[in-house]
Amino acid sequence: MVALRKLLRLALLAWPIVLPPPLHAEELLYVAEGNRLRVLALGPHSSASPPLPEKVLIERASLDARQGRDVNGMICPLPGGSGHFIAGEDTGQPAVPGGWGIFDREGVQRAKLTATAFASQYPEPYGCAFDAEGRLFTSEIGDKGFGYDNGQLILWFPPAGGFGTGSVGYCKLAVDLGTPGGVAIDAEGRVYVAASSGLEILRFSPPFPSAPDAEGGCAARDASGAPLADPVQREVFAGAQWRSGLLTYSGLVFSPRGTLYAASVATGRIGEFDRDGRLLRLVLIPDEWLPPYRTGTPQGLALDSAGRLYYADLDLQWTDWSLRPGEDGKVWRIPIDERGDPGPPELLRRGLAFPDGLKVLPGRFEDLPPSREAGTRERRAERAR
Repeated sequence: MVALRKLLRLALLAWPIVLPPPLHAEELLYVAEGNRLRVLALGPHSSASPPLPEKVLIERASLDARQGRDVNGMICPLPGGSGHFIAGEDTGQPAVPGGWGIFDREGVQRAKLTATAFASQYPEPYGCAFDAEGRLFTSEIGDKGFGYDNGQLILWFPPAGGFGTGSVGYCKLAVDLGTPGGVAIDAEGRVYVAASSGLEILRFSPPFPSAPDAEGGCAARDASGAPLADPVQREVFAGAQWRSGLLTYSGLVFSPRGTLYAASVATGRIGEFDRDGRLLRLVLIPDEWLPPYRTGTPQGLALDSAGRLYYADLDLQWTDWSLRPGEDGKVWRIPIDERGDPGPPELLRRGLAFPDGLKVLPGRFEDLPPSREAGTRERRAERAR
């Protein structure tokens, strides 16, 4: 009996212990939609059910001439826990170049990052992700649609005081991507980019340039004269999955298990891939063959601290033989159990205009400033212009 107890103790010591991610007491869901940034209160441990309390943290510029900004795409908190964050910001285009705005926790813009681009109309910033060294990787969409491959992946070098405290150098890692969207970084520092019109997810591996000059590994120049990296290791992580319907990749986010969730916006699906790019399962499968899908068309993806998956739904509709965003954009939540198996999606919010990026961050709803959502008078004035 004593020998058996010793054997059991040794077995328990040898058994790998997998700890769940820490649960934040309260979390907030940031959603970029309609050129504004909306924040929804998810409640204790992100367990609240709709309708959820919400505020507009950043109103679009046409409705708020003083502090309004046109924001879109992914939302990325700055390293260090200041509460500041980065989001795509293209107020005043084409007269003012689009880029990535740096905002404080009150939603006030403090700085902006801009780079040259090749889109025929104007740049459209979308993706962002920080690596363990505090470097920022962003995607610029370029021209949308099949046949275009002038989207970009850009590496930004933080100044000594951090982003928002001084001039920021950059180096382009790629200028030939097909409508790049979501950006994600794994534990090894490899950068993943979803390219929807390229029908692929690309993976870029370090080492990356250390400065925007020849000594730092950024000796080349692109057609605009901007710094372009020396060759960086690049591969197709996942291509078109015709049998499963994963084609037009958009949002990306890593699960707590190290697998990669990837959305396919036009086909209404979300897949889960292992570290080698093998498809493990479909997390979201529409009942319909063609849009509109009852469960929507997922663009951006996010996770809460309990591992539940959120997606921004563009509500794509067939219009004049082309897919266009509808007027009923939505946000959904998918429960994920301890085995990684998904439950049915839960609708959290509808009636949104082109919701394309979202992020779950810890925070108390009561600590946010008053909502800046424009009133009826401002909306009438906007329609009259």
